[in-house]
Amino acid sequence: MIKFSPAELVTEIEFRFGIETDAFPFAVKSSFGQTITIHNDDAWIEKLTVEIVGCAPISIAWSMPLHSNLLVEWLLREWFVDRIQTHIDLRPLIVVQRLLAPHKFSGNDADTIGNKLSTFAVRECTRLKAANCYEDLVALRAFYRWCLDDEVSGFNEHDGLELSHLKVKALDNKHLVTMRDDDFGPFTRAQLANIEMKFANNPLITHAQRTLFLLCRDWALRPIQLALMQVTDFGIDEGGPFVKVPSVKGIRRSRLRRHPSNLVKRYIANDTAEAVELQCTLAETQCHATLKDINAICARHGISTPVLPTPLFPSAYKTENRLLRFLTNPKLTPFTLHLDNHRISYALTSLTWILQLPDPHRAIQKSEPFMRITAYRLRRTKATSMVLSGASPEEVAEALDHSNLNSIKHYFNYNLELQEFINTTHMASPEINAAVQMWCGKFVEEISDRSSLRPISGLGSCNSKEPCPYHPTVTCYACPKFRPSRHANHQGALADITKFQQMLGSNSTGAMAQQVEAAIHGAKSVIIAVKELKE
Repeated sequence: MIKFSPAELVTEIEFRFGIETDAFPFAVKSSFGQTITIHNDDAWIEKLTVEIVGCAPISIAWSMPLHSNLLVEWLLREWFVDRIQTHIDLRPLIVVQRLLAPHKFSGNDADTIGNKLSTFAVRECTRLKAANCYEDLVALRAFYRWCLDDEVSGFNEHDGLELSHLKVKALDNKHLVTMRDDDFGPFTRAQLANIEMKFANNPLITHAQRTLFLLCRDWALRPIQLALMQVTDFGIDEGGPFVKVPSVKGIRRSRLRRHPSNLVKRYIANDTAEAVELQCTLAETQCHATLKDINAICARHGISTPVLPTPLFPSAYKTENRLLRFLTNPKLTPFTLHLDNHRISYALTSLTWILQLPDPHRAIQKSEPFMRITAYRLRRTKATSMVLSGASPEEVAEALDHSNLNSIKHYFNYNLELQEFINTTHMASPEINAAVQMWCGKFVEEISDRSSLRPISGLGSCNSKEPCPYHPTVTCYACPKFRPSRHANHQGALADITKFQQMLGSNSTGAMAQQVEAAIHGAKSVIIAVKELKE
């Protein structure tokens, strides 16, 4: 492929095809306000690195030709430059370049090449639809629409309308399988309680990981929402502790990121509030150390040192080049210290191998025998819990930060009877072993030194040195500091907690309802464990 400079490409397009066109700009601004250099006087920049706030950067190879056909090369570069300025999602650029690369679109004039390009796009979109390759279809259709709006020869309204009628199934039927999938479906009560119990004294789990898990448990937050949060988002009012969460769904809202009008107040459980409060302190300490390096970078490059907000989950490391991109673009600067969504997602996923919780319902011969923990499993768990608590589709969509109901309809395909059957089945014989393991070594009678324990209404003792921030005797069974007695009336306690749950009824679908549900499972587990240990 012949390599043309920016000026040469424009000259050749005008000479060969008679198309009058403007020169390529030296630099453009992304939808997040980043200044991106496109070329110098003689050549294209080697690669374009575009920062997407809250996400990892996207790099686009730019110095080499994008296509062997001169006209297609020019169209792709024009489209790339335009989309970088107007869209957040830049994946279609890379997808379309890949789809067009193997095809030559030969011809001596713009009409011939344009007709071949248009015909290929229509035919390929139809093929991609039949193959369920929806991401590729959406990308190529976006390119067709851009060519149509730009009045490229060969592209017409009729074909554009036909392409718009190709329906894209965002979920097809995979979500129905996922809901009951051992690896990706919602956690059962037993699984969730087991995870929280194992969190208590595991030295390999960082406090940031624990905080991430609890926030996802309470409000099913996406990794990108967690990445955008700052320490100022935590607070307490007459309703209790809360966090302000950025909304990221919808074309307009996704651009607002941390605009005050885009933050939604979410009340959180007391254990989550404790974790967030400590995480705020740890984040301040971590950022204070990082600021020394940033001050040095600013001094070397003659940049005035900005006042940077403290993210709730700071990044431990960014390269100097990346820091400079944030520090030299005012709209990116407030996010200089933030962690990316991919790293947050990994922090949650890595809990799978840190906890190594065996899944009794998975085949022994499977290469990954542990219970998989991800942010999106916790999202499905929250949604399922809300549906079973009687929440409406609108309430579930609002809680999960969806802009419409299409993404949550599948949660309502499973009724209460089926879900209860699944939970009951999950409490079958394999769960008996899990119940015994959950409370093994935690009964009062098994502890030699009981001087630090405080008795709790005949149920057992508490290992906490602080006043209980929860509901004593109700949420004890969900607390890792509770030490039950083998001889206590746990059946009676279970009955009392169940009555308390009935009293809550449908008035609470938030943290309190989840705590009570976890306590009921914990009480049942204690009863099973006591019975098994006696036998």
